[in-house]
Amino acid sequence: MGVIRWQLLLCFIATWIIVYLCIIKGVKTSGKVVYFTATFPFLVLFILLIRGLTLDGAIDGALYFIRPRFDKLLDAKVWLSAANQVFLSYGAGWGGILTLASYNKFNRNCLRDALIIVCSGSFTSILAGFVIFSVLGYMAHETGANIEDVVSSGPGLAFVAYPEALSRLPLPQLWAFLFFFMLITLGLDSEFVTLETCITAVVDEFKEDYPIFHRRRFFVVLGTCIGMMLIGLPLTMQGGVYVFELFNWYSAGFTPMLIVLFEVLAMFIYGGKRFMNDMSNMFGTVPIPYWWFFNWFVVTPITIVVIMIFGFIDQVPAYYDDYIFPGWAQGIGWALTMSSIIMIFVYALYSVIRQKGSLSQRLKAVLHPSDKWGPALAKNRELSGYKPMATSGTTDMELDKFTQVA
Repeated sequence: MGVIRWQLLLCFIATWIIVYLCIIKGVKTSGKVVYFTATFPFLVLFILLIRGLTLDGAIDGALYFIRPRFDKLLDAKVWLSAANQVFLSYGAGWGGILTLASYNKFNRNCLRDALIIVCSGSFTSILAGFVIFSVLGYMAHETGANIEDVVSSGPGLAFVAYPEALSRLPLPQLWAFLFFFMLITLGLDSEFVTLETCITAVVDEFKEDYPIFHRRRFFVVLGTCIGMMLIGLPLTMQGGVYVFELFNWYSAGFTPMLIVLFEVLAMFIYGGKRFMNDMSNMFGTVPIPYWWFFNWFVVTPITIVVIMIFGFIDQVPAYYDDYIFPGWAQGIGWALTMSSIIMIFVYALYSVIRQKGSLSQRLKAVLHPSDKWGPALAKNRELSGYKPMATSGTTDMELDKFTQVA
């Protein structure tokens, strides 16, 4: 691992300070910051695209990007990588979209939002692909090498190959600044949503039993940021890239797909008809097309299971460049994967234990929808045909104000 690189450490601390200041007031402030951090990358992408397409060899790079290689469809690793990219691009399984959506009004059309997210995400990925490969095509033209030889995967593409190509352009400092500033804004966006997910989960869970979490939210934010910063310190060491690759290989690989699979299975417990009725009530009794039902309850679970099975069959040990991680490091990687998944089973076991009766009665109780599920506000529960919940310390007005804080 070597020693801590002080340059990386200072930048690391600075970014966490920025993150803390941006989310200290919750989505009220982070939402305003995102107006810039979410739109600026598009401006940079278009600037880099126009500049890249004017270079010699750019067309060759763009054609390499879009030219299909059908033989790769038989490679399970390609499908697994594609699935991981989708999960990372859209934040599926990480809870960020669900957290931000929880601040919407009850009658928000989340189906429309989902389509917008998917379409804009796909467009952005394709746009970024042309930006990257147009410049890599120029680099291949300048060096006389094949495009395959100048393309690298993982962090090497963003921090080695592409910056090296930019260094060959006129005014390289300008293009490098725009590119890396774009990466910073993208990273901040991702960090805002991820942290907001953790913080919102803690505050929402304990706001009734321990209202101090809600009233002193900034302490929760501060503690979370400090804790995450301490956990990330090994990444600032000389061997930090190997730690990063281990996290990326395991935690960011199988974990989101497993979590989403459990989320889909939970929908079976909640009930497909009940779920569809909930959405119809949210949209003003507009019937939901049944092809959505088919996608949620059939296509999605089957696709995830098939990809994961072939991914496990074709699984290779984690590696970085020519270095293959030893067995004990692979074990740590799988422990990272299971550290998230195991909590699902732990809480499931806890739910069974806290029930009363025989084992079959307990299982039946936990596999049955709770009366507490459904809309949070009494007026929306009545509209949707749910039983009113028992009164608590939180009033309807307070809940309504909380959900509309964005």
